[in-house]
Amino acid sequence: MKHIIPQLLILGSIVSCNNKPMDHFVIRGSIPGAMDSTEITLAPHEDYKDRIEGYIINGKFELQGKMNTPTYCRLSMNNQDIVDKKKLKDEHLIKYTEIGFFAENGELTFQTPHIDSLPESFWRYDIRKEKNYTLKGSKAQNIFFRYQQQTIPLRHEIRTLERAYSENGRIEDFKTLQEQQSKLENLTKAFIQENRNLAVNLHLVEQLKKEAFTYDQAYLDELGELFISYQDTCAGLQQFRQYLQQARAYVQGKALQEGEIITPDGEKTSLLSQLKKDRYTVIDFWASWCGPCRASFPHLREMYQKYGEKVTFISLSVDKNEKDWQKALGEEKLPWNQYLATPELIKTTHKDYDLTSIPTFLVIDPEGKIIFSGHSSGELETTLASKCNI
Repeated sequence: MKHIIPQLLILGSIVSCNNKPMDHFVIRGSIPGAMDSTEITLAPHEDYKDRIEGYIINGKFELQGKMNTPTYCRLSMNNQDIVDKKKLKDEHLIKYTEIGFFAENGELTFQTPHIDSLPESFWRYDIRKEKNYTLKGSKAQNIFFRYQQQTIPLRHEIRTLERAYSENGRIEDFKTLQEQQSKLENLTKAFIQENRNLAVNLHLVEQLKKEAFTYDQAYLDELGELFISYQDTCAGLQQFRQYLQQARAYVQGKALQEGEIITPDGEKTSLLSQLKKDRYTVIDFWASWCGPCRASFPHLREMYQKYGEKVTFISLSVDKNEKDWQKALGEEKLPWNQYLATPELIKTTHKDYDLTSIPTFLVIDPEGKIIFSGHSSGELETTLASKCNI
């Protein structure tokens, strides 16, 4: 018996292309080993509210809906409620999987050998298991599937290195991670050039967007060239080209802007006055309540001991409560200069530096220009060791 969703739900999409859509789609799937009444949900990656819900019965499911264009979706399965209702105590019986593919109007068929062969969700996600399922009937997915298979080893290695670095903090792991990320970046650009599917290419190019001040104008121009031949007026392409224009404000070489900062003695001074013309400067944006910020201090201490004679270090707190900042200073006892950002300066950091989270590290060259922004102390040290020639 198949569970069929009777209504047709229109899925929204950030991409609108020239492909003439069919009336609707039907996804019929086979997932051996799935517990009866396991919930299954299909939703656009960008909008979970536009989801279609159903259940797996006898290892089968069927979902119906409409979409305007090929859309990258998430297919999720969760049997937690069934396990709880049956009062089953074996945690291994709980299955929570989430996978991604491109769906489009037409007859679609999903297959996998067994529910245990699918990648689990969140931190348990195993990229290598992406080879264990197929979706037939979608031209966009055929192309995306090729990209997945070509990049599985590299993406798995990257995830492994990310986990290793987060656990041990070895700078060698981070350098290797950057090398592998660069390889994936080049492979992704080559794949976009070779395959003429706008929906897939716009999805993949999202991976090529970089942090503010870690790219130059030439890099943005290169991304733009990947789509220069497209005449499509779809919303997704318009949004990407708008991103390229906005990203120009954060290319390497932008001058650090002036602002008032407060010393631990309560005196106001100028941010630019802290820069020295003969050396690089590191600005660490942090706050007393930010756990990751304070967790980065041991590594920053090591960098200060290693580079402190050639690089100026400044910590700039965005705390709203000065007492909290002062208390944290007493606890951390950091050996470099400490300042508190004024409310006026805090308001401008998003616009001037695209600062949306902390910790954020800026590296300023001897001419007062920003050459790096990031959130990882490992990437910061790599920048100091390579770009600054220290």
